[in-house]
Amino acid sequence: MKHLLSGLAVAALALTTSLGAATSASAESLAEAQPSHLYVGAGFFDISHSSEFASAAFDVGYIPDYNIIWEIRPLVGLMVNTDSAVFGHVGLSRTFYLTDNIVTRIQWGFGAYSQGNSIDLGQVFEFREQLEIGYQFDNGDMLSAYVWHLSNADIADDNPGVNTAGIHYSFSF
Repeated sequence: MKHLLSGLAVAALALTTSLGAATSASAESLAEAQPSHLYVGAGFFDISHSSEFASAAFDVGYIPDYNIIWEIRPLVGLMVNTDSAVFGHVGLSRTFYLTDNIVTRIQWGFGAYSQGNSIDLGQVFEFREQLEIGYQFDNGDMLSAYVWHLSNADIADDNPGVNTAGIHYSFSF
């Protein structure tokens, strides 16, 4: 399953990159002038394993209006689930405008995972990749669906990884 999700993420990145090349001039200027976002979300944690560790997940994150390079921005986030797992992370975020209102957001980061009563991911240090697609309102807020993968990238002997899917609402300011 994780290879399928990795393949889908690569295909989505290639698609958004190729579609991004054909976007309107206004969409390109939107990417450059994108405001800061504070996002909140809810979803289903560990959608690819048995229901033993499936739980609700809630997350919050902040993406400032600072471009590092090529509209790539820093991010910081926190996820908790109903089995008391916690994951705090930092990383990078890039938003691609497919139209003036339809956007995809790709995130990559790393952080610390505390298992709680949830699945054992093999170690504390974990990587997180996320793909989002959504609608950006005229005021800059965004409603999106997301999927993300959390794993230790085979650094530890045990690497079950988890996949989470849900909905984000991003407040712009």
